[in-house]
Amino acid sequence: MLVPSKFTKLEESTIFRMHAILAEKQPGDTVAQIFAKTRGEFLDASEFLVAMDVLFFLGYLDVQEDTGVIDYA
Repeated sequence: MLVPSKFTKLEESTIFRMHAILAEKQPGDTVAQIFAKTRGEFLDASEFLVAMDVLFFLGYLDVQEDTGVIDYA
């Protein structure tokens, strides 16, 4: 996970890019749909998944295991 530092700009950090996920949130979105909407914001799928993990651990979202639908807090 990229965090802001004197070598990494805030805009290049994973923490900053998590905002893209929250900005695109729509009720009923799946993980695949939100990845498609925000694909240009992340370097690759692994950075997207790290951002999703952090948002999950912070309590901003939950993913229904059976359907893959994202529930936002």
